[in-house]
Amino acid sequence: MSQPVTAFLRQSLALRAAIVECLDHPSMKPVHRLRSATRRLEATLELLDASTGLKIRNKSKVLRKTLGKIRHAAGAVRDLDVHRDLLNAYRKNGDTEKLDRELASAREKAAKKLLAGLEKNQKSLNDELNDVETVLKPVLDLDLSGTELVRLTGQWFASTIRKLDPQQDDQLHSIRKAGKTARYLAETGAEDSKTVADVAARFERAQNTLGAWHDCLLLLDEAQKSLSGHSPTIDQLQEKAFRLRQQANKVAKHLLATFCARKNQSELH
Repeated sequence: MSQPVTAFLRQSLALRAAIVECLDHPSMKPVHRLRSATRRLEATLELLDASTGLKIRNKSKVLRKTLGKIRHAAGAVRDLDVHRDLLNAYRKNGDTEKLDRELASAREKAAKKLLAGLEKNQKSLNDELNDVETVLKPVLDLDLSGTELVRLTGQWFASTIRKLDPQQDDQLHSIRKAGKTARYLAETGAEDSKTVADVAARFERAQNTLGAWHDCLLLLDEAQKSLSGHSPTIDQLQEKAFRLRQQANKVAKHLLATFCARKNQSELH
């Protein structure tokens, strides 16, 4: 069974703790936990909106706006952490040291911006979380069966991606983000249902493939801005990005074919 209100309450506590941890020291792991906490909360709000009839989307508008600000700021730091980690594979190239210094400097600035945003929004975020928790009290004991959770997850994902073209980089990126949200939707009930756990794992595998492509693409963009046109690092990143793009495109097409076909079939019955 999935208990989305219980999941929201648990995630709310996790977010508050992640903020405190980041304010103390915004290193790689705390920033990652903070970003994930915002995404999980956003996903659970989508599930609650689809399953409770309480019009959570409207009642959580202010909260979702604040979560978006925090997620965006944490994401900027997290991306730079990932880029520096990926750059380690190219340390033998003589031009990576310059790029790493620039990424480190950008990371420091992004972390300061994140901390300023957290300090500014921490109190209002606590109030907004409390407000939504109050709204959810009438459905505190809501339980969703594994079958219903799979249906809602697939329905949400199909509705989000059905008009997207994986041949376009920005739309492939949108498919990646939708898959991540779908994974978090399913994970609210993954511990109690093998079927749900399998769906969550499927989205996680797709997310890993699509994420590897997107991370490489972003690092390539950073390298092209920083390094010379004859850079061996750029050449190697271009080759890797091309290979990962092919894999990502294949995965995205399979997701589209599977989940959009299911939605079309359900609409016929």
